[in-house]
Amino acid sequence: MNEAAAPPDRCPRCGGAFVCGIGQPGPCACSTLTLSPALQARLRQDYSGCLCLACLRGLAAAEVVAAKGPG
Repeated sequence: MNEAAAPPDRCPRCGGAFVCGIGQPGPCACSTLTLSPALQARLRQDYSGCLCLACLRGLAAAEVVAAKGPG
């Protein structure tokens, strides 16, 4: 099934529609992100499905900012 024919998923975080690439022949777009083991564990605990790429990018960026701390 190509991306255009795939039914949209709903991101459990933002509610936005997206197409998860897990069932596609190529790698999923989320595989281009690097998420820390702690963030991955938190996402598995908080959400039962895949998140959209925008949410994953935002969470990853927020984690980087938080790790740098104030200043």
